[in-house]
Amino acid sequence: MKKIVQMLGLVSASALIVIGINQGINKIIGNDEKEVVMKAQQEKVASVETSYSSEESLLLSKERTDPLPDVSVDDTDLILVGPENPLKNEIDENNLATIPDTEQRLEKTALKAYEELASAAKKANFELVVISAYRSISYQEEIFSSRVADLVASGLSENAATEEIKKTSTEPGFSEHHTGLALDVVDENWSNNYKNEVLEEAFGTTDAGIWLSENVAQYGFIIRYPQGKEAVTKITYEPWHIRYVGKENAQYIVSHQLTLEEYLELLKEKDE
Repeated sequence: MKKIVQMLGLVSASALIVIGINQGINKIIGNDEKEVVMKAQQEKVASVETSYSSEESLLLSKERTDPLPDVSVDDTDLILVGPENPLKNEIDENNLATIPDTEQRLEKTALKAYEELASAAKKANFELVVISAYRSISYQEEIFSSRVADLVASGLSENAATEEIKKTSTEPGFSEHHTGLALDVVDENWSNNYKNEVLEEAFGTTDAGIWLSENVAQYGFIIRYPQGKEAVTKITYEPWHIRYVGKENAQYIVSHQLTLEEYLELLKEKDE
């Protein structure tokens, strides 16, 4: 609570500074110049309000008046898989369905939501391209082992090669792709014209990347590894990696600038 009070005090103080500056501005400059300076000061206050650490962001979220969705941390859509959370049980592949015009598969509910998302993207002139969706643990093992072997062949020890591959590829059993609820997507323009790797952070600055970040929650998805939350997710920023969590969950997570980890923590505390 002390942290929250301190942060709110900081924001309030910043707002008072702006008010004082604006009063001074009224006396010494014209309306056009005043508008420019006021805008600059407002942007500074906004930067103060959004520069909290992940821990502070979570504390502020706990103080919000809007209630958490009436859901359980044990809901299938909210399964947590990542570097510190291995998959406990593999998905029944009978619950998977093939994404149209691809060889990729998703959990059936997530697939329906993705089709709605892709349709909306197309109307906005973005043709989405699925790079990767469901991957079994055995398939992930093949990919991971192959990449390690390539580095060993180039002269690295097996341990060094494994650590190097872990920087860009998730170890088998620790990937969200095992759940059937996650997929990597870019748009056709980016896919056809990227210069290096198709899955690059720069995709997030494109019109398609921005459209995704602003619209996925309407269809039950979140950008799973957002920028600035690496300390929480343990994964670098991935604007292409979207995860199905259901509409109500997604809209709450996005509107409160949370990660799945932070959201689950709030749900756990609510149930205590």
